[in-house]
Formats: sequence, C-alpha cells, structure tokens
Amino acid sequence: MSNFCAQCGSEVSENFKFCPNCGAEIIAYQQIKNLEKEQSIDEFGSSQEELSVIVCDNCGEENPQTADTCISCGARLKGSGSLVRKKKTNIELKQSKANQPEKISDKKKNKSVKKKTQSSGNANKEKEIDSKKIILITSLIGILAIVILLTSGILDSGVSVNSDNISSNSQDNGSGINLNNIQKINELEAKLKTNPNDKETLLELAHLQNDSGFYEKAIPLYQKYLAMDPSDADARIDMGVCYYNLRDYNSAIKEMKIALKYKPNHQIAHLNLGIVNLAAGNMDEAMKWLQKAVDLGPETEVGKRAEELLNSHKQ
Repeated sequence: MSNFCAQCGSEVSENFKFCPNCGAEIIAYQQIKNLEKEQSIDEFGSSQEELSVIVCDNCGEENPQTADTCISCGARLKGSGSLVRKKKTNIELKQSKANQPEKISDKKKNKSVKKKTQSSGNANKEKEIDSKKIILITSLIGILAIVILLTSGILDSGVSVNSDNISSNSQDNGSGINLNNIQKINELEAKLKTNPNDKETLLELAHLQNDSGFYEKAIPLYQKYLAMDPSDADARIDMGVCYYNLRDYNSAIKEMKIALKYKPNHQIAHLNLGIVNLAAGNMDEAMKWLQKAVDLGPETEVGKRAEELLNSHKQ
C-alpha cells in the first residue's frame, strides 16, 4: 500500500518515513483514519470523547495529536505552541444533521395538521351551507304542497264558468264578510232564541249568512224556513245557490227544479240551472236550461246573460 506526501503530494512507498522528493516526514494516511475511528462517537448513540486535533500555525490544517509535522504543509507541530482543540467526528456531524430533518418534518406535520384543521373547518362550513340549502328546499316544497292542497278542491269540469253568473234572490247580493253583517247576524240569532219560529227572522238571517259566505250555516236556516213555507221559490233558489257554492251540484239542481214546480217561469231558476249544469259538466243539459232562460225574456239582464253563456259555450 502506498502513502502520499503531505508536502509535495508525491506517491511514496509505505516503507518510507520521509519523502524522497522533498524530504518531508510521511504520516501514513491509514494511521490518521484509524485514530479518528478509535475516538469517534458510536453510530448508535453511545457517546465517546471527542477527537482532539492540533491546528497547524502555518496553514491552519487540523492534525492528529500523534503527528509531529503538519500533514498539509510539513511544518513542525510539537513544541511549537500550536493550538489543540476538540473536533467533532463525522458521525457526530451526521447525527446533528440527522436531527434537523426531524424538526423540518415536525413543521411539515404541523402544517399538515393545520391544513387538515382548515379543511375540516371548511368541510363543516360546507355542511352547514348544505343543511341550510336542504331546509330552504324543504320549506319551498312544503309551501308548494300547501298551495296544491288548497287549490285541489276546485274541480275541473272542462267548462269555463264564472261563479258571478249564478243569481240569487236574496235582499243583498253583495258577497264577502263585513263587520256590519256580523253584528246583524248576532242580533238576528239572539232574536231567534226568543222566538225560534219567526219566519221573517229565519229568512233574513239565512240571506245574511248566504251573502256573508257562511253557506253551511245558511242552508239549515233555509230548510227550516221552507218547512214552514215550501212554496217560496225564491228562497229555495237561494238555498240552491248555497249548495252550488259548496260544489254540491246535485243538491243545487234538485232544489232549483223543485222551485220551478211552484214557479215554472222563474227566469233566474232557468239561468242558474244552466250554470250549475255547466259546472257539473252536463253540457247538453246546460244548453237546454240557458236557452229556456233566453226564451223567457231575451231583453232582460238575466236573458242577456243566458245568451252570452250560450254563445260562449256553443260547439
């Protein structure tokens, strides 16, 4: 095995103690390595003494303590007052560097934890938004369902009929509820309690309930009145109007036909029978009753309305 001169760099046989080229003392390279290995720190963490080195005053090279001359420049070391200091071995340096990636990895872990926390926070916000959307959609569906339920009671007969066309013989044809009607209804009901068989009060209260839209309350009053005076065609037609507004078309037709037995030329009864049959989908029957209403007086308001309905529903 060959050595190299630290002074001139020439290759020198291992048997030579001095360089034949420049005369510098030869320190075996392997000897230096062996010294470093002997005093190095165990790789698995068993701590040993640090390697002491002699720093060359001439070139600053670090030399083992056993060296007499600098392995770099060949200058004398022993007895020259050269500085001796501790030097960490390569293994120590590797270990100290090995600790750094762990710190870096910890930072990365912290960052990943932060990212996960942020992502989980974002996920929670998205869930909250999604839940709000679901509640909003559910509410809209519920409102739509309510609207459908409210409107589902209106039957489609295939015929366009304006409910205003139906005529009543009551004293007040105005529809709707007002405070005056409510007050009057209360007064008439109190009056009937003292005299239940008062025909005039019964009929007046029935008309008022009809005009106020309380059709279910008006019908029993008309029935009680008609039980006392069955020949009153006007009152029976008005009760038929209540049935019509409650969409009980069969009862409405029945009562209006009974009214015609007592008053065959009752023009309003004919018009109303035409309208009720239109609503019930009885087209041929409706045309017949409307035509009779026109024949009974085409110049009257009732006759004109009947003719308008005839013309609008002719096939």
